[in-house]
Amino acid sequence: MHLLHLDDTDQEIIRLLHDNGRMSYAKIGELLNLSRVAIQKRVDAMVNNGIIENFTVRLNTTKLGKSISAFFEVEVEPRFVEQAGALLSEEPEVISIYQMTGPSSLHMHALLKDEEALEHFLFKKIYVLEGIVNVNTHMVIKRFKQGTGLEL
Repeated sequence: MHLLHLDDTDQEIIRLLHDNGRMSYAKIGELLNLSRVAIQKRVDAMVNNGIIENFTVRLNTTKLGKSISAFFEVEVEPRFVEQAGALLSEEPEVISIYQMTGPSSLHMHALLKDEEALEHFLFKKIYVLEGIVNVNTHMVIKRFKQGTGLEL
């Protein structure tokens, strides 16, 4: 995939870091025939320009005790969307939340320990919010692909 506004070297650095975020600048430099300092300057520039937002790890949430992965379509009265979105985004179980077009105002992904935690989340964290009209809950039964954003 060609990324606009980046030269071939920056694109290759991003591809390598995307595949292995722990790869050292020295190793990247070795692969690209550049110095560690040159790679560090390029990465720092991409961070400063907002191209690279953060460096992270992907965790196996099931092994960490979060066996329920659920998506919620939360219909909210228009005047309460901002408030509901802000409050739900503060919940530690919420992985992502977006305001969407269509009848569901908010689309949310949460990771929960078990069915009891799911029920508690629905009744004590979502339904109690002002302006909630309807909630559709979808539990993941099998994951075919999980991205980390832009796939390269």
